[in-house]
Amino acid sequence: MTTIRLTGVQMAVSPKLEENLPVILAYIEKSDSDFILFPEMSLTGYHGEFSDKATEQAWRQIAAACRQSYVSALIGTGCRTAEGVFIQTRIYDKSGELVGTHEKLVPTAGDRKFCRPGEELRVFEDNGITFGCLICNDLWVTPGCGPYPDPRLMYQLGQKGAQIVFHSAHSGSSAIHTPFHESNLVLRARESKIYVATANAADPDGPVNSPTGVVSPEGEWLVQCPRQGQHAFTYDVEFDTE
Repeated sequence: MTTIRLTGVQMAVSPKLEENLPVILAYIEKSDSDFILFPEMSLTGYHGEFSDKATEQAWRQIAAACRQSYVSALIGTGCRTAEGVFIQTRIYDKSGELVGTHEKLVPTAGDRKFCRPGEELRVFEDNGITFGCLICNDLWVTPGCGPYPDPRLMYQLGQKGAQIVFHSAHSGSSAIHTPFHESNLVLRARESKIYVATANAADPDGPVNSPTGVVSPEGEWLVQCPRQGQHAFTYDVEFDTE
């Protein structure tokens, strides 16, 4: 068995990078986990009007903090390339090296006003495990958020050998979505026979409509943060390495 300590952060996400970055760095600097997961767009804010220079400088600071604290971090950020703006998860390992990135493959209709979909579903290796990343609607493909087909990305990641999926979200507090979000997290983990660790952005208007926590391959919540306000969980997950 391999045991991995995970931390998921339910933080308030400001539109301003300069307000989000110190919060992210503080969590990394005090972490004693193997992985720390942050919400969708938690660095740049949920929009496409971020500064490329400031964002790239922040990535370097985060990489240095990972190296200093010896923790792998999964950061939600905007990313601008020659092809356009993407909603991205960046993965830095304990040495501060970039393991890889995941670009949101199923952006909502609202997302697509400022970003474009990613093109590749990847798995990654770090800390002795194989994992994938999904961003918010990648997992849910929520009805009413755009007329997009459901590619069952979590199932695909399970077929690719992922032992856990790191899911970053920024889904708000609209309670009408809660049953769908909760049941999808549980059923997709169960279908794929893998863990899912999820971190949502705290919402000032009320309890988040999808929990921050960890779901087992059997579809059981192993740990869950309170839904109102800023919180973090830390949980040790055991993987069968045979």
